[in-house]
Amino acid sequence: MTQRIEILENGAVVGTIIADEEAAEQLYPGAWRLAEQQEEPAPAPDLRITRLAFLDRFTDAEAVAIDLASLGATVQAAGLRRYLHKVNSAQHIDLARADLQAGVQALEAAGLLAAGRAEQILTAPITDVERYRGQ
Repeated sequence: MTQRIEILENGAVVGTIIADEEAAEQLYPGAWRLAEQQEEPAPAPDLRITRLAFLDRFTDAEAVAIDLASLGATVQAAGLRRYLHKVNSAQHIDLARADLQAGVQALEAAGLLAAGRAEQILTAPITDVERYRGQ
């Protein structure tokens, strides 16, 4: 049976081959070992949801407060409009993105979301209906 074989030189691994133990011994007598089986890392979970699913994670009262806060000629209102424009322009919402997380946390810091709501919005389990199915 073929396996991953590590080639050794002075006790250090200098290469790997795929071979059976008999072939490894013929090619590298006494200078090989079976490679440790290492599990493949689990793929990162897909944290993409639809825009509608993201917006639905906010209560109506939160959405109204955010909308009202985006009105006006202040720097804060303009920054909020910019964030909302990014959300509305996105093909999907990736809850793993640092900028998205920072934006939701900023809404909480500004008092537009109650304490703890940012974490709830960002970490609630993704339902089948919410999941983004595009590429």
